[in-house]
Amino acid sequence: MNSSLYQKPHRSKKFNPAEKSTPVPKIDTGIGSIRFSPPTEDMSVISLYGLNTKNCCSKDQSSEKVANALLPMAYAIYSEHNKYPIALCNTIVVCTMENCFPIGIKFDTEKAHCHPKFINPPPNDICATLSNSSHYYESKVVLYKEKKTELILRQDCYAFNCLQSIVINNPTKTYTDTNSLLSDMTIVERPYMWMLMWKKTDGILYFDCVVFTDVSVLRMIKDADTPRAKEALKLTDSSLSEFASKGVMTYKLNKSTTVPHQKVSLFPLRDIDTLQGYTFKFRVKSTDLILKDVRSDTSLWQEIEKSRLIDRIRVQDTEIQRLKTLCGESQ
Repeated sequence: MNSSLYQKPHRSKKFNPAEKSTPVPKIDTGIGSIRFSPPTEDMSVISLYGLNTKNCCSKDQSSEKVANALLPMAYAIYSEHNKYPIALCNTIVVCTMENCFPIGIKFDTEKAHCHPKFINPPPNDICATLSNSSHYYESKVVLYKEKKTELILRQDCYAFNCLQSIVINNPTKTYTDTNSLLSDMTIVERPYMWMLMWKKTDGILYFDCVVFTDVSVLRMIKDADTPRAKEALKLTDSSLSEFASKGVMTYKLNKSTTVPHQKVSLFPLRDIDTLQGYTFKFRVKSTDLILKDVRSDTSLWQEIEKSRLIDRIRVQDTEIQRLKTLCGESQ
């Protein structure tokens, strides 16, 4: 791994509520204000807590890829039912996210936000729809390693879907580049990226979560100040410049075109001052959320390990048969 990713980033000024010159950006914290009612459907037909055939896509929830995308949503539903707070961070303040998902909301995965001003957009991890209104989210499941907790983003996320969320929620504003966007303290921010963290304690897997606003994703990249972050900002600048000058944002000219996915690594628990003092509880167990077996996606190294175990078993079987034969001859 490139050691430059671990360079000490430039830190943004710590927020002081007493300074009137640094107003807190407006955060629209959810789709609605009605609490999600506890699930009443037969739990045997679902894999993840609170997600069933009525409120979730028809995709196979026992698939690892689908379950990974939906797991933060299951965490949110479980936390709301049990009145556990969910941290919402815009890199300046941390507040509690409440009433995330109203009654009647439906979830889907791998859905693009189709709009005439956005050309061939990539899919978002999560689409949450209530009536005719949809909101789109990025979904991440990461290993908790305290300040070394790593968040890896691809350019389809930060250089398109995240920007699409921002400009749609600020329709009267025009931003020529990332700096002009981040300097607007009246910008409206929305919850965008769900980062579900997991760790093991005494052999038991526990979860906790923090949600980042769409604008905070760009703030994190800018404050990282690493070579890859600087390259990422060139991509966000290009997308914003195109939208400001042409009124459209293009992900790719043709649907069949392949776009290189440039990645950037962030360490939000290390680099965001307000998160350094936040205490994560990790009180939701994996068995609270995962109600049925999830089928692991095929992995080369998993298959290699399986093959090694099978070979060892066969060698042991052969040795057992040899010893049995020797014992029989000696008798």
